[in-house]
Amino acid sequence: MQKKAIVFIILLLFTMDMPSFAEKNQKNSKRRISKRYKTKEDKYEAAKTYYAKGAYLSAAQLFEEIYPLYISSHEGENILFLFADSYMKNHDYLMAAFHFKDYLRRYPQSGRAEEASFLSSRCYFLNSPVYNLDQTDSYLALEDLEIFLNAYPNSKYQEEGNMMIDSLRNKLAKKDFSIAQMYYNTGNYLAAQISFNNLFKDFPNSAFTEETLYYLVKNSYEYAQKSIEEKKIERYQMAIDNKNKLKAYNAESKYLSDAEKIAGEAEKKRNKILENDK
Repeated sequence: MQKKAIVFIILLLFTMDMPSFAEKNQKNSKRRISKRYKTKEDKYEAAKTYYAKGAYLSAAQLFEEIYPLYISSHEGENILFLFADSYMKNHDYLMAAFHFKDYLRRYPQSGRAEEASFLSSRCYFLNSPVYNLDQTDSYLALEDLEIFLNAYPNSKYQEEGNMMIDSLRNKLAKKDFSIAQMYYNTGNYLAAQISFNNLFKDFPNSAFTEETLYYLVKNSYEYAQKSIEEKKIERYQMAIDNKNKLKAYNAESKYLSDAEKIAGEAEKKRNKILENDK
């Protein structure tokens, strides 16, 4: 057994130093593509042909190779833009965003600077994960889009940019809503109250605003039911106040009827305590 373990460790160390099959295959493919073309002009034309045909990885490989040879020329600007765009169209969004940012750094006065700035923001947006995963990339995308819209207030991309911002905010709201709802469903009323209130404050006009206010009515009422006597009046009042917020937000809300019933019960119990305290 000891010999087998030693052999396994040696093999593991050996294979760790070896490039993966995918890496070797990609390097070999890159060499094969490069060797087909002798001059930088041939490679440039081939890269544009690959790009036009939708072979974006092959195009990116050639654009990357020839860019240093054209860096000080007008063609260099176009190559770097197409290089970044090739990554984007190949769904490698972080690499694409990096190279669009590099394009902006190198060519800030370019006629395509606005487009490059927007595309880098779009790449961050497209890299944003589903709501139940870590949302660091979503916050990055939101920040980048807001910077873009402030920098280009009259941009033709304003409408699309605002739509992406709304989508990101709804995703972030959904993440926070799911956490708050989990607290409510497990009877952790204090954590639920804090979470729903923060959600309403941070995303006051999201797709979850009405449901958030409805849950605040329910949570406040049930929280009051479980509370000590000294806290009940305050928490029954919170149920009533949140029902009023829901009504003010949307008097036609599908949640309002149930919210009013709960708030009505909260008012009765609050008044009964007040009468007993006289």
